Amino acid sequence: MKIHEYETKAMSFRLPSADSTYAVLNLAAEVGELYSHIAKAIRDGMEDEEAHFELLHKELGDILWQVTAIARDTGSSLEQIANKNIDKLSKRRDNNSIQGSGDER
Repeated sequence: MKIHEYETKAMSFRLPSADSTYAVLNLAAEVGELYSHIAKAIRDGMEDEEAHFELLHKELGDILWQVTAIARDTGSSLEQIANKNIDKLSKRRDNNSIQGSGDER
């Protein structure tokens, strides 16, 4: 599936009440769920790596849905955001500034 196909299909499930505030707030909740699965795997051990990865993939899908909604709410697409991110990373690599901190490096 192409990323633009995902965006269209994913947003077809968006409820009217899932407004832009919901998308931003629930992104944090979904990331929290991802962290929780990882923390429990550390605490309890990872007996079934495949099941653990399946849980992580489900949470990553939920995160992707939220990011898609936020992108759409700001007049962008995942493809545009992905391209901008690659441009930024390429510039950092070219400037030898991949490591370090700060947005404008």
